[in-house]
Amino acid sequence: MRVTDHPLVVALCQTYGKPLVSTSANLSGLPPCRTVEEVRAQFGTDFPVVEGETGGRLNPSEIRDALTGEQFRQG
Repeated sequence: MRVTDHPLVVALCQTYGKPLVSTSANLSGLPPCRTVEEVRAQFGTDFPVVEGETGGRLNPSEIRDALTGEQFRQG
């Protein structure tokens, strides 16, 4: 589960009224996409993209075990 305070994602969740499920914005083994252009280069021009600001976040999100707090990936 990903919890975010990013305004665009919060607005999407509030509008939809349910949790959103998604994958990472990169193909396995490739670096994460940080721009619309990078998404289109990896996934093609027909791939749907919600354009918006990244909020200055350049690295993938931190991943922790919700019960133990153990960190699996630094964000």
